[in-house]
This record gives sequence, C-alpha cells and structure tokens, in this order.
Amino acid sequence: MAAEAVPATPSQQSGFFGWIERVGNKVPHPVLMFLYLIIGLMILSHILFLFGVSVTDEVVTQVPRQQLADLRDALGGSIVPYNPYTGDVVEIPEFIVEEQTFAVRSLLTTEGLRHFFTSFLPNFSGFTVIGVTFLAMLGAGVAEQAGLMNALIRKLVAVTPANLLTFMMVFVGVLSSLASDAGYLILIPLAAAAFASVGRHPLVGLSAAFAGVAAIFTVNLVPVATDAMLTEITNEAIGLAGGQPISIVANLYFNIASSVILAIVATLVADRIIAKRLGPWDPTQGQEGVAAAQQDITPELEPKGCSGRCGPSWVCWVWWY
Repeated sequence: MAAEAVPATPSQQSGFFGWIERVGNKVPHPVLMFLYLIIGLMILSHILFLFGVSVTDEVVTQVPRQQLADLRDALGGSIVPYNPYTGDVVEIPEFIVEEQTFAVRSLLTTEGLRHFFTSFLPNFSGFTVIGVTFLAMLGAGVAEQAGLMNALIRKLVAVTPANLLTFMMVFVGVLSSLASDAGYLILIPLAAAAFASVGRHPLVGLSAAFAGVAAIFTVNLVPVATDAMLTEITNEAIGLAGGQPISIVANLYFNIASSVILAIVATLVADRIIAKRLGPWDPTQGQEGVAAAQQDITPELEPKGCSGRCGPSWVCWVWWY
C-alpha cells in the first residue's frame, strides 16, 4: 500500500521541521545508499591496503588440548606441564589470550574481488532474519487473500476509540519487540491500512507504528531478548570494575514507565506535528491497495476471515512465533 501526501505549502517547508523535510527528501534511495557505501568501502580498503595499515588486538584462541594429550600419550605419558619457576604441575587452559595483527586487505585486488563475489551467498544465507522475513511474508500473503488482514483491521478499529487509535498503534509497536522483527513486517502496513479505513492519512499511521516499533524498540512491559543481551554486556563491564552483577529485571520498572511515556510522546508527535504537516488525505491518491484497504467487510464475511478461510495463515503465524 502506498499513498501520496499533499504537497507541502511554503509555510510547512520553513522552520526546523521544514529543514528536516528538505534534507530527508534529498536522501537517495536505500538501494543506492548501500551501493554508495559498498563502493566507498572498496575504495577505502584499497587506500588503507596501499599504506600498509594494520590493527593489533587481543584475541581469545582455543588451546589444542587434545593434540597435546595425544603427543603426551605417544611419548609414553612422560610429559607433564609444570611451572619452571615454582616446579608445580599446572593445568592446561582451554583458551588463551594472545595478541594478533591483522593487515587491511583490499577489495579491489584479484583476491579481494574473488572474496567479494564468492561471499554473496554465505552472507545472504547466514543472515538469520531472512528466514523470518520469508515466513512472515508467506503468512501475511495468505492472510491478506483469505480476508484475515481486513478483518483484523476492522476489529482493531471497532474496539479502539477514534482519539486513541494513534496511541494504540504506537503502543502495539512497542510491545511487538517481544516477537523480534514482527512489528516491521506486520504492524507498520497494518497501521497504515487501519488509518486509511477510517479516512485518516495512512502515512500518519505508518509513521506512528514505525515510531513504536523502531524508536521505542529497546523498552517493553516485560523483559525481552534485548534485555538479556544488554544485561550480559553490562555484567561484563561491572565484573571489570569488581562490582556485583545485575539481573535481567534490574531496569524493569524503568522500562515499563518508559514504554508508556514514550508511546504518549510519539502519539503527540504523530497527531500534532506529522498529521498537520501532511494535511487532509485524498483517498483517490496512491495505489489500488488503498482502495482495497477501505472496502467494507460484512458481518457474514468477517468471521470467515478470522476462522476457517485463513487456516493456513494461522498455521504460518503460529509456526513463526
């Protein structure tokens, strides 16, 4: 679904927000941005390669304990590791920390170009979110054709007061971090369709849901996977300072309060700033998907959209979660 905004007036293009809009409109397409970054990285790697730049860092390497044990057995078991200064027998560690130097390799040499093209498939297949994206798109496509999406939009709009629709979209976006990237794949287009179904600008709903999913991603009402990762990183830093480790719920109350407060702030920004700058929405603008999102669902068809007709989509979504 896509919708074209009403062109901004000269007054809308002035001031700080007007400057942000003008700069944002000059940003190239994401595909071109990645292309420019790739080209820039290749040129930078070759320049650093010509200057012989290298990096020295401490690396944790595994000790070949099995090979040492095999060598000891081959020599009759007479080799015992000990400290030559104290004469005490020592235990061979599993890992050691040593300094290694890594020289910059150019991506414009023959070896670099070969690595660049042969690593395409491993990089693509090793990106775990690809599988989640394909599965989510499969479930969303079946749900759309079965009528589940439209039924969910109608149900959501029916139970949500008109003045709380924006807050609901933002807050659901905050909670979507429980399911990793589900909010990006499902909620953002769903919010745009929900706003279009009540005659409001779909870009307002899209921006509100995106703010909840992306800008407020690291807080939630319950601990999520990100909290576990950040807690481990924090405990490592605390361990270096000799402090006591913290638990995953150490900042739970802060996260709960931040979820509500930031959702209110994002709602005010969407309703008071973005909606006013976009102006009234003309349903005739945009693609055919906007009109499809506004089609009426009769009470007879709505239960079918939520039950039997979309059985495959429910299976896909349950499998995904």
